[in-house]
Amino acid sequence: MRFLFILLTIYLAGCAQKTEQEADMSAQMDTAAVVTEGQKITKAAFTTLSSNLQQALSEGGVENALRFCNVEAMPLTDSLSTNYDVTISRVSHRPRNQANRADSLEMATIKTYLEHVKQQAEPKPEVYAEAKKIIYHAPIRINNPLCLNCHGKVGTDITESDLQTIQRLYPEDQATGFSMGDLRGIWTVTFPADYFD
Repeated sequence: MRFLFILLTIYLAGCAQKTEQEADMSAQMDTAAVVTEGQKITKAAFTTLSSNLQQALSEGGVENALRFCNVEAMPLTDSLSTNYDVTISRVSHRPRNQANRADSLEMATIKTYLEHVKQQAEPKPEVYAEAKKIIYHAPIRINNPLCLNCHGKVGTDITESDLQTIQRLYPEDQATGFSMGDLRGIWTVTFPADYFD
């Protein structure tokens, strides 16, 4: 019994230390610097993905753009992650690719953003500090009518043949039925804890 008490005391001390470290890190973190860097990185990622997607669209229509996303979008994002020495991802509450499903922290941010959109307020970047990383979230909204070709309403924005391509490439797709201005998901940029030192 005494042994269990000692183990519990060590465990609780470890938890308290972690919480103190996280609080310490939050106090030291320059949120404005994280937001500035996060915006720079997500803008570069968006520009890279958009330009490649538009090229695929112009070369072979929506079907070609869907194939491009299926094969090239993640490797492009990974190469940008390597370039900036961070981890960049696009996640959603309604993912097309199940690898892009939001985790619990991302879902909390998405729920907050959905509420902002519902109240016609612009969602703002969110920053979180953890023991070994800093996490930046920013909204991804449907602001370009071209997005509706792949993410809009079936029969109105998405043709039957393009829907068949989506279903073939993404059997578990949940990413249709969106309208202009809707929240499509979020950017997540994960920085190492010492990134801003």
